[in-house]
Amino acid sequence: MSRLVRLILILMLLISVPGTVYVWLMPVEYFQTWMIERANPDQYSQFAAHEQGQALTVLLRILLPLLAILTIAGFIFYPRVVQLATHSWQTLKRLTSLQQLGRTYLFRVLLISWFILGLVHFVGGVSRRIEDWPWYHFRAGSEMMPNISDSNRDVIRFVKEATEDDARILVLSDQKLFFLSYYLLPRKLFHPLHPESEFVLPKEFQQRQLKAYRLSDLDTDYMEQISPDYILEYYEGKDYLENDRLLEDTRWLEFMRSQYGPDYQPSFNVRLKKYQEPESLPDATPQKQEATP
Repeated sequence: MSRLVRLILILMLLISVPGTVYVWLMPVEYFQTWMIERANPDQYSQFAAHEQGQALTVLLRILLPLLAILTIAGFIFYPRVVQLATHSWQTLKRLTSLQQLGRTYLFRVLLISWFILGLVHFVGGVSRRIEDWPWYHFRAGSEMMPNISDSNRDVIRFVKEATEDDARILVLSDQKLFFLSYYLLPRKLFHPLHPESEFVLPKEFQQRQLKAYRLSDLDTDYMEQISPDYILEYYEGKDYLENDRLLEDTRWLEFMRSQYGPDYQPSFNVRLKKYQEPESLPDATPQKQEATP
């Protein structure tokens, strides 16, 4: 066991110390260039390689010094490390020893496979994290909102900024926007679906126009039942697009121009407004009649 521990420590030393010196002496741009030269020539791949090179460099600048410190500590406390490794190996052999020799070998093989599988998953997780780094960085999925269209993402961020956390929102759209309930939590959303669109699968870029409700299609009883705080009207399809109302919501226009510049012109309808209950007619007060003598 002593020779095995010494061999492992020497290998760790040969990897960690030169590796630490190398990744800290070379600039980040060196590794980014190395990644870019091996990526596809398209702009998307070049950007991903640039950011992934930076993430990989920072990761190695953290892990390699930690490995070097651990290796040096292993040499300093070498007798204790050998004693710990020997004790751990003997304990593992005792715990995995069964009555039948075949079952013992099978159990140990399965245990080793389990550890290898865990290591593979860990390496795969780190690799996937580096792949996603150009877009996620340290932001959560609920903030990045992956796998949805840019327009959906803008609408979600706008509504999240313009409404309170406990708001009740009626959503009218020619898209199926059930995922808004997740991204806008803890807000409560009501999204009535037209019967003709209930079992229809949407296609990207509005290639299949879905039937949708307009605000005028909803009766007063339904509005009173859900009692929303806000009404969101969001239409992209040509059957529901109203070009003369693209600039109606000034808050939406200001939000989008803060994201894309002052020259931005919306190409789809988004209107978010507070719901105002219809005023009920006041009860007629009886006129006071004065008695005539």
